[in-house]
Amino acid sequence: MSDEEDYMSDAFLKLIPDTRPGLLPRNAARQHDKQKKEKVANEKNKQKPRAVLEKEKREEGLEASISSENKGFALLQKMGYKPGMAIGKSGIGRTEPVPVELKTGRGGLGRDADQKRKKEEQAQFHKHMSAKRHKMDAENKQTFLKRMNEKLRNRDAEKDLYKSQKVCEQLDTQLGIVKPHELFFWPEALLPKEDDDDDDDELMSDQPLDRLQSGYSDYIQDDDDDDLSDDDDDKTTDDEKPGVSFSAEEKLEILTLYLRTKHKYCIWCGTKYEDKDDLMTNCPGNTAELHEDL
Repeated sequence: MSDEEDYMSDAFLKLIPDTRPGLLPRNAARQHDKQKKEKVANEKNKQKPRAVLEKEKREEGLEASISSENKGFALLQKMGYKPGMAIGKSGIGRTEPVPVELKTGRGGLGRDADQKRKKEEQAQFHKHMSAKRHKMDAENKQTFLKRMNEKLRNRDAEKDLYKSQKVCEQLDTQLGIVKPHELFFWPEALLPKEDDDDDDDELMSDQPLDRLQSGYSDYIQDDDDDDLSDDDDDKTTDDEKPGVSFSAEEKLEILTLYLRTKHKYCIWCGTKYEDKDDLMTNCPGNTAELHEDL
């Protein structure tokens, strides 16, 4: 018995039509197949819109070089043009035709260029304002840091000034001085009463400020300046002018020089030296910065 006659073989089963029930009724399945075939036929016969056809033709023409059958190309050849050459008398002109820019929007001519220009100007403006803002922020930061540093320096100067005032009052009292050379040389609480101003003026006239020695700081004068003219003596310094006020740092500098010249005392070292030579040799200087590394 052959395979075709054997009803149990695969070849015999393939000859039997598929009669299994589907998910859709037979009429619905037939209608679905018909619609599918019509859709495929419509896609094949569908005509492209005119705009699409024009775009495709334009792109196709731009991609292809001018053929020798073109009338313009023939005229160029008569004038000596060869494929690949640049046009123009000197041969530095274009080698390719002017490109075509497809306009897709409905705006008027020149609107796109104007919009592009406005966007570039706006971007430049934002860039300029951003740079200006960053610069202002940096300047404000520097101003703030400078103000804070100045505030800290003034606070430290006020502390050092108060310490120097107390030391100055003690040293002046040991020498019998009952009134400070300047009001800010002593603490305000230890200043003499106003009733004793006349007597104190006489005592202060007997206790002149010692001459500053040469070679120690910018404030120290040279010994050669002893023979000053009468005109220079008559001149009034800024310290003697009425209404002149000093900052805490300036008062500290003046008081520091007074302590060093009058009492040979360094507020930063906290030491009273024997004489000028001892002060010059063992003291680093007349500012707090010069004593920081010690």
